[in-house]
Amino acid sequence: MIEEDVLSATTRFERKYRCTHAQYFAFKNALYPYIQQDFYTRKAPSQRYLVRSLYFDTKHYQIFFEKAGGNSDRIKYRIRTYSDSIEECPTIRVEMKIREANLTKKFGSYVSIEDCQNFLGNRHWNNQNDPVLQDFERHTHLLNLIPKTLVEYHREGYQTKDGSGTRITFDHRIKSASSRELFPAKIRWHVHHEQMIVLEVKHSNPLPEWINRLIKSQGLKLVPNSKFSFGIQTSQPDLVFPGWSNR
Repeated sequence: MIEEDVLSATTRFERKYRCTHAQYFAFKNALYPYIQQDFYTRKAPSQRYLVRSLYFDTKHYQIFFEKAGGNSDRIKYRIRTYSDSIEECPTIRVEMKIREANLTKKFGSYVSIEDCQNFLGNRHWNNQNDPVLQDFERHTHLLNLIPKTLVEYHREGYQTKDGSGTRITFDHRIKSASSRELFPAKIRWHVHHEQMIVLEVKHSNPLPEWINRLIKSQGLKLVPNSKFSFGIQTSQPDLVFPGWSNR
């Protein structure tokens, strides 16, 4: 298990919703008096920045089946970039995301693209003094994790003005592909929900009442929306899960 007394974590609750385009515009317009763009959204040319993540799983999809089976305590392993080309990628973020019932804990560290490529090749981080990288490498060997699915989308991020620390994001055109690399030469994308936008509300403190009120006014419903799970489901041709009527 991850040594939380050594590692520092971002701890929060996450609520996820799927919006139609009409709900997205109506909800965002209603939010404007309460929110402001985060730094990355402000600096992005289209006010949406790219997020690309390479998720790891076992050969037989142990982590996916834990999620699909409703296991409330689980860990996701991923490496993440905010660039779509290796030439424009200054650093990579290495993350372990722990789910304990409704609480999410995220541990992360940054590495160079060279260190990332080295790890994908030989499953070893050059920096052995970083506890996050140490634990990521240990789990990689303990569970025999391998890169499985690449997930990409464009995100709008907002912070609330009320000091509650609540974060609101809209993720557009989420897509995934089977991949062992963060920047594959050839890739076949599968779009998750062509006409839907994923809304996430992330908070450590009690959720402000005005957010609940606006969510109800737009008829939004909480839904499970794991990008990792949808990525595995849509991009892995060798995976069959009981109860699926279609892919």
